Amino acid sequence: MLKHLSTLFIILLTTASSYAFSTTQDSTKTYSVIDSSPINIGEQITFKSEVLGTEEVINIYLPDDFEQSSSTMTYPIIFINNGHGEQFFHALTGIVKHLSNVDRMPKSIVVSLNSGGHIPEIFTNGMWTAREKIGPYGNPNKYLKHLESELFPYLEENYRANKHRSIIGVSGSSLFPLYSFTHATNMFSAHLFLAASDMIGMGYKKGETIIDAMTNALRNTTSNNKFLYVADADDDIVDEAQYIKNLASLNTKLLPYKGSNFNFKIESIKNERHYDAFLKAMLSAFELMYPEKEWAPKYRELIKLPGDAMDNIDARYKKLSQDIGFEVLPNANRWNSVNSLSFIASKLLKDGRYKEAVRVAQRWSFYLPNSLDAQFTFTKALEKAGEHEKAIAQHQQLMAQAVKEKHPRLNEFKQALKQSK
Repeated sequence: MLKHLSTLFIILLTTASSYAFSTTQDSTKTYSVIDSSPINIGEQITFKSEVLGTEEVINIYLPDDFEQSSSTMTYPIIFINNGHGEQFFHALTGIVKHLSNVDRMPKSIVVSLNSGGHIPEIFTNGMWTAREKIGPYGNPNKYLKHLESELFPYLEENYRANKHRSIIGVSGSSLFPLYSFTHATNMFSAHLFLAASDMIGMGYKKGETIIDAMTNALRNTTSNNKFLYVADADDDIVDEAQYIKNLASLNTKLLPYKGSNFNFKIESIKNERHYDAFLKAMLSAFELMYPEKEWAPKYRELIKLPGDAMDNIDARYKKLSQDIGFEVLPNANRWNSVNSLSFIASKLLKDGRYKEAVRVAQRWSFYLPNSLDAQFTFTKALEKAGEHEKAIAQHQQLMAQAVKEKHPRLNEFKQALKQSK
């Protein structure tokens, strides 16, 4: 009897599986995919280093409007180090893309230093009980020279990178960024660390700590506008009294240096684990560097102030540039937002402030010289301001470019030119 029941169960199970398979396979619904193509967020290049005598592989992310923007536009650069940098490259570029698009930080280039694991011999000082020493691996001084004499100039010449540079270290990949802080303090404007509370208690000599080396480096630096961010997931340090002590010691020793030229933040990220904390840590680090109250100006409020609209916007960004230490330009265009020159130019036209609209639209087209939308608004502003000859000349240039590009607004441009004449 039991044998017959087992046989029946197997038959029923097989029948049910066959039915489920057949219903899936016999579906008459069809799908049509017209085309497919990859979505690229960056590029990987192999850089031949004469200093290191090796080929260095790096990943590079560029802001969305890099190709369209003026050659005068430069970008800060964010490095993320070693294997962890390669692993978190996509996550970091997503954060940078979003924050820059909503005006919470400047548009930036992101570079992962995929082989940036160069460190000297490091004594663990009991932080890692299983090991007395780490390294040496590679040559950190040569790697610093490679960055300064080869990679930085290459990025400046080919990608319009400026000299505001940040470097991120995560967990074991923090050791080289820590070395750069202590041995080449002025090389980077910001050092951002996650899961490095054990490593700051280690040292280049037995019994000495990287905490002390960081303090000495700050004492001797002449650089302005520097930032340091150190964070750990609470799960990493909850049972590690020594790690907590390291963070407290670093905080105490850095406090005398905190001021207009140096700012830092040390924190435990709640309800997070080792790598899981990366997104929250980067959001917190970028808020330290680029506070919302400074980096999210309301353009409509700026043009309500006494004086010329473009002058008011420029004044706001001039102060921001002085505070951060590199030139920050107004947003030429911004998706679905009023905080851009493109919106303000149209608003000024609507409000009858024609001469001010000319200046704003001209600046918009200067920042994005390949934008026909910007050129068309500039042309309309010139017409409204009574500068008809300039408007027609500008419109003819616009038409030539629109025809060449087969622009979707070509007929609209033609009609506007006809009415203008």
